[in-house]
Amino acid sequence: MWSDGCMENLPPHSSPEAFLIHVFSAKAVRDGKIVRRSLRDIERYIGRDRFVKELHRRGFRAVENAGQMVIFCNREPVRIVRDTVFADENGSEKPAFPDRNCRQFR
Repeated sequence: MWSDGCMENLPPHSSPEAFLIHVFSAKAVRDGKIVRRSLRDIERYIGRDRFVKELHRRGFRAVENAGQMVIFCNREPVRIVRDTVFADENGSEKPAFPDRNCRQFR
């Protein structure tokens, strides 16, 4: 499982507030980029529901994949990039998403 090396520095008895401070004080957060954390660490240190509430409070979005939560630390739309074409019922190729081959979530 991926680790950024920082989570090992948090003591097991650390508070949920300390976990939030640790996650959201990263330079990437301040710069409006992305961070990722393992779902296991989120559950262990703060709990999923509380973490999602904090994302909502900050106006951030996140996606999950392979035991990781990728957090978009800005309020920009998130686009899920997909296959560029698919075959319709007649076998003709069509763009998966006509708008730049992606699906946008606001």
